This record gives sequence, structure tokens and C-alpha cells, in this order.
Amino acid sequence: MKFTLLDNGADSLKSAYENLELLKDVAEGGEHRLKDAVIFLNHGVELLLKYILKQRSSALMFEKIELYLKAKQDLKKSSGNQKTVFDIDKNLRTVSLLEALKRIEYLCDIEIPKKLNSTILYVNKIRNNFMHYEVELDDEETETLVTNLQVCYEQAVEFLESHIEDLDDYIQDSRFELTVEEYQEQQAEIYAEMYYEDMKLAAMESGYEDYEHDESEK
Repeated sequence: MKFTLLDNGADSLKSAYENLELLKDVAEGGEHRLKDAVIFLNHGVELLLKYILKQRSSALMFEKIELYLKAKQDLKKSSGNQKTVFDIDKNLRTVSLLEALKRIEYLCDIEIPKKLNSTILYVNKIRNNFMHYEVELDDEETETLVTNLQVCYEQAVEFLESHIEDLDDYIQDSRFELTVEEYQEQQAEIYAEMYYEDMKLAAMESGYEDYEHDESEK
């Protein structure tokens, strides 16, 4: 299995979108959907911001660039058993979401819309509460959260798509899976089609040979 930074971020955005859509039809008991939307949206945005940094330089993704450089050097000198810099230095850390925002704006000179920035910070605050403590919101605050999630998702996708090629395709293709039964049915259809094409070709070749035989007798 290979799950790239881009795949991972797009997958989380897709999950956030699906949970937001499902929330629209929930009358009661949708707290878990709201939590998932918060966590996955925050995660997807963070990873794809890091992907933008990586496009400029992989070093920009790491908290301490000098440690990354040393790990990179050691990786090149290694025997080949290590695949990434994380195999070299277990203490390497990538930047936080907030630091990624700063580096994109001030090191990459990419302007982040104010509305997007503010909703990202808001969602990140709620995410931290979910991850580290607890969340208690009244009805009005819950509506505010849902609205901010929707705005954040829409603006984040628009911003990220302008800096990541084919991101929309990655999001659309995310979360795709086949059950064993579906896979077997798909394979059976493929083999049936191949068999049909082979039989059709054989019939055409046989007809061509009969035609040549008839012509030679004349």
C-alpha cells in the first residue's frame, strides 16, 4: 500500500465533505458526524498545506530544517534499508497547521484569503477541543460551527485547487473501494467481454478463410 501526502489529504477532505452532507439529513444524534467533519477537515487542510510547502521544498515541511537536512544526508549515505528521513531520525516533526499557514504566506509569498484563514483557525480550535478534552456547544454555537465548516471546506478546496494540480480528481477518486463480491463480479464481466471479443475475432477470421477458399475454387 502507498498513501501519499496528496492522497491522504484529499481522502480526509472527501470524508469531511461526506459527513457534512450526511449532517443535512440528520434530525437528532449527529454529533459523531460533526466531530468527524471537524477532525477530517482540519487534517485534510493541514496535509495539503504541507503538500504546497513540499512542492517548493520538502525542507519547509519540517519544524527544524537543520535536522531534516542532516537526516536527508544520512539517508543518502545509508545502506538502503531506510526509506524516508523518519527512518533515520525518529524525532523529526513536521510543522503544525498554524505554522504551515505562516510559511505559505511569508516564505512562499502565497496570500491566504482572510476568510479562509479565520475559519481554519476556528475549526482548528474546535478540533483541539475534540482531540484533547471535550466540546460543549449550545444550539446557536452548533449552527455557527456547521456554517463555518461549510465555508471552510468550500474556500479551502477553492484555494488548494489553485495551487495543487488535479486536486479535484484526487478528491473525487478518494474513498473508492470494492467489496470481494463486487470485485469478483467486475472480473467476471471483464472475462466475459474478453471471451466475447475472442469469439467474435475467431468468427471473423474463419469467415475470411472460407471466403479465400471459395475464391480459389473459382
